[in-house]
Amino acid sequence: MKKRLLFTLMAACLAAVVWAWVRMLTAGLPWPVYLHEAGRCVALAGFILLLFQYILSSRIRWIEKGIGLDTLLIIHRRLGVILLALLSAHPFLILMSERLQGYATPMGFLKFLGLVALLLVWITAVSALVYGKIPMGYESWKRIHRVGYVVLPLAFFHSIRIGSTLHGGLLRGFWVILALAYGVVLVGKIRQHYAVRRNPLQIRDVKQETHDVWTLRFDGDVPSYLPGQFMFLQLEKNGRLSAPHPFTIASSPAGKELSISVKAVGDFTSTLKETRPSDPAYVQMPYGIYSFLNHPAERYVFIAGGIGITPFLSMLRYMKDHQLRKEVILLWANKLERDIAFRDELDTLTSAMPFLKVVFILSREKDWPGEKGHVDTEKLKRHVGSFNKGEFFVCGPSPMMADVEAALRHLGVGKRRIHSERFAFC
Repeated sequence: MKKRLLFTLMAACLAAVVWAWVRMLTAGLPWPVYLHEAGRCVALAGFILLLFQYILSSRIRWIEKGIGLDTLLIIHRRLGVILLALLSAHPFLILMSERLQGYATPMGFLKFLGLVALLLVWITAVSALVYGKIPMGYESWKRIHRVGYVVLPLAFFHSIRIGSTLHGGLLRGFWVILALAYGVVLVGKIRQHYAVRRNPLQIRDVKQETHDVWTLRFDGDVPSYLPGQFMFLQLEKNGRLSAPHPFTIASSPAGKELSISVKAVGDFTSTLKETRPSDPAYVQMPYGIYSFLNHPAERYVFIAGGIGITPFLSMLRYMKDHQLRKEVILLWANKLERDIAFRDELDTLTSAMPFLKVVFILSREKDWPGEKGHVDTEKLKRHVGSFNKGEFFVCGPSPMMADVEAALRHLGVGKRRIHSERFAFC
């Protein structure tokens, strides 16, 4: 419902500016003039989408609640491509129109501001599109992305001063309202930043679970959260504060504690083992809607790949703490037996929860007596049985999730009963 409201608001804003633009058109003019007007229209639409890009990526919890930050950021990425096309078309159409009419407006300060804004949009968009495909650290990507926050003020000043469609009337007032909305989002982010800095948590301990998985536990005033949600973590080391990194919360909220379990695969995660007790930790939470509590049922199927086990650990720990008698089937895929973290705890949970079934699936362990290979249709049929009831949760590497979701749909599970969460921003 909230996502639909967000799309409705976006569509209404776009419709409003297009309607105002159409009302300003004059019939019977040469077609190059209309090309010029089309250039103005795409700029108006691009400005609207630019504002919503900030809203979608703001990480303000009252905006994210009920939608899920991963969903908002997936929309953010897709809209970014459309935004880039619209804003790039604006100077191209204007220039083409002027050439066809036999004149050229000289480059002035306001035009220069517009070009700077467009260049920054290109830099931000390209960095997002190539991130993960070329060597680029997460910290560098975040710094580049922050530059995007100056684009809207530049675009606003450029459009309000140079755009003849905004010289007066309702559209100019609407533009001012949009600029104020941007200011509200920016103030909200700044307030959230300082609220986190005023209330740091402390590292209680760091525990090695496997050869490459580490658990960090925190002390302090932990906000309430649902099992399966995630948080953003910043650590201060040697006087330098890291960029915020997203991690699923592995602990149960019923235990009144906070912990994450992280696989050392990147520059930041590989240094977590060096974190010392009592180090300050700046945490923003909770985020996400990936929790079984949001999808009541008597039967759940959890399908994990690698460190994707963490949200299910949180959910299973919560079920045990509250003695919930839910039928749960957990299929957990790893490469090698040494990759299976929390094995003793899962055995304990299985003993304490008679309706819990855990199946380990290994893809590269030759002497493994259990299931081998990957989570596929045959293994799902063998261990899940009925696909007509219950909720299905999938978490792991993106290719694995795509394959499992396709297999589940092939087995008759509707899309509304398949739940996954993708950190598209990291």
